[in-house]
Amino acid sequence: MPDTIEQLSAQRDALLSELKSIDRLRRGTLSQQVFSKKRGDHTVTHGPYFNLQAFHKGKKLNCHIPADKAPEVRQHVANFKRFQQLSDQCVTITDQITQIAEGLPDAKKNSSPRRSGRKSSGRRGPS
Repeated sequence: MPDTIEQLSAQRDALLSELKSIDRLRRGTLSQQVFSKKRGDHTVTHGPYFNLQAFHKGKKLNCHIPADKAPEVRQHVANFKRFQQLSDQCVTITDQITQIAEGLPDAKKNSSPRRSGRKSSGRRGPS
């Protein structure tokens, strides 16, 4: 049984409230790098180093993050992913509200007849 507009509106309000609670976010992926060099008979390790990589408006962004800020930035990246999930859910619920309010049926996948695996050359036979 489909939800009522009131139930969907309550769900959307809860999502919007959760969205409002996200006050800091960063897009991208935080990666950790460690460099090792052999010096004589032992290995010297440097790091960890942290890099935040992202794409925004078609451009690749790369930012060095100090090690002491990495936990905070990691949380900001997680906040961005959560923001995206909540936003998607909000859009879905708002679409459902619109469909119910306008009396539209749920969108269903159109099924098209299957074609044979043979491809035609596009030529027609003699007429």
